[in-house]
Amino acid sequence: MRLRVGTFNVRNGLARDGWNSWPFRRKATAAVLRGLDADVVGLQEAFGFQARSLRDACPGYGFTGKGRSPRRWGERCSVVFRRGDLTLVSSETRWYGSTPTKPGTKLADASFPRIATIVRLRQTGGGPTFTVVNTHLDEHHERNRVAAAEQILTGLDDGPTVVVGDLNAVPDSPVVAALVAGGLHLALPADAPGTNHGFTGRTNGRRIDHILVSHHWTVTGARVDTTRPGGRLPSDHWPVVADLVLRA
Repeated sequence: MRLRVGTFNVRNGLARDGWNSWPFRRKATAAVLRGLDADVVGLQEAFGFQARSLRDACPGYGFTGKGRSPRRWGERCSVVFRRGDLTLVSSETRWYGSTPTKPGTKLADASFPRIATIVRLRQTGGGPTFTVVNTHLDEHHERNRVAAAEQILTGLDDGPTVVVGDLNAVPDSPVVAALVAGGLHLALPADAPGTNHGFTGRTNGRRIDHILVSHHWTVTGARVDTTRPGGRLPSDHWPVVADLVLRA
């Protein structure tokens, strides 16, 4: 089985970013998402209205994922998957903290609840089930990021797995080290460009958006996508995409 996966922080649609605010860039964001031509993409910072806008602009894709607030509103970590080729087996949202199934749960000193959307998919018509975890980790506290990574690992089974997201951490950080020690490995090469550019368009910023895969997958290619449709920046992050082959 071949699979193209992506991760894309689309920047929350309520942020006051001037000419980079959501209404001005939503078409560019949708164009980049379509252009990734991925089978599965994890989105971060997507409010419901953004997810709906992107879903309408990307026919053929399904969207799943709930908001992070106690009422399951607000920002979400949506998982986008190619309908027809893939069948959604299950989808759940888990909060980081002592009560992960309770909406709104937070880790200590966290500014917001942080979540993981855990999706199980399989090729339509048969084949093995695989897991995709999409997340956006704490922006301030390294200990919370590491705790979240440990919680992710605890919830994984022994099957094929892909973890994607904005980890708010660079490749040599403790949180990435924890995920690697847990059996995952980074898809992007060490010399890949940065992903966080703050609407500057630069490629030498921090690389905090990652795709990690279990030993079941061979990575045949991975890149940071710096496409700017019509010159418009689609977000304050560049998306990442990787091509995978499931080992026999």
